[in-house]
Amino acid sequence: MMKFIASDRAAAEAKARRAFGDKLVVLSVRDLPSGDVELAASDREEPGYRGPAPGSFGARARSPAEEDRALAVARRTRSGSRLSEPIERKFGEDNLARLSSRLSHGKDGRQARESDPREARTDPDDAVAVALSSHGVSNPLAAAVIAGARGARIDDPLVRLEAGLADAFGFSPIDVIGSRTPIMLVGPTGAGKTSCGAKLAALAIERTGSAFLMSADVGRAGAIEQLQTYGDTLGADYYIAETPQEAERTLRAKKPSGAVIFDTPGISPFDAGDLAALRSFQDAADAEPVLVLPASGDAIEYEDWALAFADFGVRRIILTKFDATKRVGAGLSAAFAAGLRLAQFSETPFISEGLIDASSDFLARRLLASRPGRITVA
Repeated sequence: MMKFIASDRAAAEAKARRAFGDKLVVLSVRDLPSGDVELAASDREEPGYRGPAPGSFGARARSPAEEDRALAVARRTRSGSRLSEPIERKFGEDNLARLSSRLSHGKDGRQARESDPREARTDPDDAVAVALSSHGVSNPLAAAVIAGARGARIDDPLVRLEAGLADAFGFSPIDVIGSRTPIMLVGPTGAGKTSCGAKLAALAIERTGSAFLMSADVGRAGAIEQLQTYGDTLGADYYIAETPQEAERTLRAKKPSGAVIFDTPGISPFDAGDLAALRSFQDAADAEPVLVLPASGDAIEYEDWALAFADFGVRRIILTKFDATKRVGAGLSAAFAAGLRLAQFSETPFISEGLIDASSDFLARRLLASRPGRITVA
């Protein structure tokens, strides 16, 4: 289900029709205390749902059909997302043990033998350098991590790499509990903004019981269907705001008290018109822009994007597709070049548990793993 807020019913219905076309089914219409009208719509009937009484205010209860559907989706999500978890954990632990041994130039965890002069003279920085180079990390980032690794208290590849990453990056996960500033997800088309928005909302619902989702990304092919799927999975409604004025009206009318997640269309940070439109949405929502970028891609292009979005005012980044790519150096190098703090990593397609708070210990283990897969941090 999606909701549209406008000054009157005709305007709200016109917005809904632009989204759903001839398949539009109006589920409910109600007056808000602000004087605006809220229209709930879908492209299919909702059996058993009669909607709130006209003029009533407050969230509606889900119909039995909606409850059954949400429960079925939740069951599928819980079982599917954990199906191979023991295998993945064991695989990651084995990889970490083997790679730590190899990078320490020993066998089965033993230190290099002094009888081999080549191993005895090995620079301890080599272990960190090998891990970084395998991911295509930029020279400036590699130098920063290696310099930071020299301050590690223990001469162990994992500990050294973790210390180096902690020195090179700032880590600042999005707080869906304490923050009252709307989070506006920005970035190029296909980066994973909409799915990240759903994952943040799921996290907020899990921790606080509520989340307010708003999207301006309705013109993209398949966007409406994607929003409906996420809404059904979360048991939450998406509010549609095609213009900055509609975004401002929606927030003013609903006055959300919890986490606000605002999804925006993909743009080019090199197009002045795109940036101006994005700035208008940011001002209307009084939001913090957070860049969403896939972990792997063209390193030079990514750096240009990150620098351009940093000029726009972005200070944090979410790196996506951590489970679908072997090398994550491009995204990390772009974040480092632009001075962006790492917020979250997205590593699974499952909404309920696909977002990991960025940390140096998780990242160190991910860089040492030879293949993508879920990494468990104790």
